[in-house]
Amino acid sequence: MAAAAVLMLSACGGKTMIESDMTRMVSASPASPWLTVENKNDTVLNVGGLPTSGKVQVSPDIASAVEAQLRTSLQPKYFTDLIIGCRDLKVGAAVTSDEPAMANLDLQVSCRIVARGKVVAKGYKVRQSQPVQPDAPHLDTLVPKLIDGASTQLADQLWAEVVATGVRR
Repeated sequence: MAAAAVLMLSACGGKTMIESDMTRMVSASPASPWLTVENKNDTVLNVGGLPTSGKVQVSPDIASAVEAQLRTSLQPKYFTDLIIGCRDLKVGAAVTSDEPAMANLDLQVSCRIVARGKVVAKGYKVRQSQPVQPDAPHLDTLVPKLIDGASTQLADQLWAEVVATGVRR
C-alpha cells in the first residue's frame, strides 16, 4: 500500500501544489491604466471534484492574469474618457462527474464603467468549461486556458455594456 502511494506521488511529481505560470501573458499585454482589476494576491485556485486535491498556484496572481486578458481584448477598442474598474474578483473551479467530465471555471466580479461621463456599475458572472480527464487533468495548462477564456467572455460583456451607454468612439 505504501509503495503504491509513493508510486502515485512520484507519477505526479510529488507536488501537492501545481504551478501555473501566466507571467508571459501578463507581461505581453498592453499597458492600460484606464482598466484595473483589484483583489490581487489571490494566487491559489482550488479545483474541486477531483479524486485528489487540486490546488493550482497561479503566477503572478489570478487578478493580474484576468486584467492582462481584459487589456489585450479591450485595448484596440479604447477611446478617450473610458475607465473600467473591477473589484471583488472571485474565481472558483471544479470538475464535474458527468460523462464526459468537464472542468468549469466560474468568474464573478463587480465592475464600474465610466464612458465619457456615463456611469454603469454592474456585477458580472461568466463560466468557462473544457472537457477534462479527471485522472489526468493537467491543471498546469488547463487553468490558464480557463482563465483566458473566462476573461475573454468578461471582456465581451464589458464592451457590450460600454456600447449600451450610447457613447461613440
